[in-house]
Amino acid sequence: MTITTKRENNMAFTEVSGTVTRTFYNGKGAEVTETFQKNDGTEGKSRYSLWFKEPHNLNEGDTGKWRGALSVKVDEWTDKEGQTRHSAKVSLNGALHVGDGKQASQAPTSQADTPYPATPPVASGGDVWDTPAAAVTDELPW
Repeated sequence: MTITTKRENNMAFTEVSGTVTRTFYNGKGAEVTETFQKNDGTEGKSRYSLWFKEPHNLNEGDTGKWRGALSVKVDEWTDKEGQTRHSAKVSLNGALHVGDGKQASQAPTSQADTPYPATPPVASGGDVWDTPAAAVTDELPW
């Protein structure tokens, strides 16, 4: 599983790799499924919705890597046994195709076109993204 995250202007940007499992919203949306090995050795899958500014020209089965602004929506639902469950829908907004597979129509042509640098800046604070050490805590932000 490849997920990297950077905070920029109070927005978290992330990168995911996987296979396109469906397209929607007149070609401006795509679902990507990422397959990984769990700690117990079984296969796991994570699904992400990608939202593009322009139609992406991707097809089911295409593979690649995308970057975009991270958003998460938590849903509450009831399972067959009547138990309340929660799930998180993870989306990348303003997604850009950055490699490994079919080239999308809006793949970045230069470093300036990507939502954040390919390599993180050198840290001087609490983490690799230059967050001041005083800002890094175990406290929840809400």
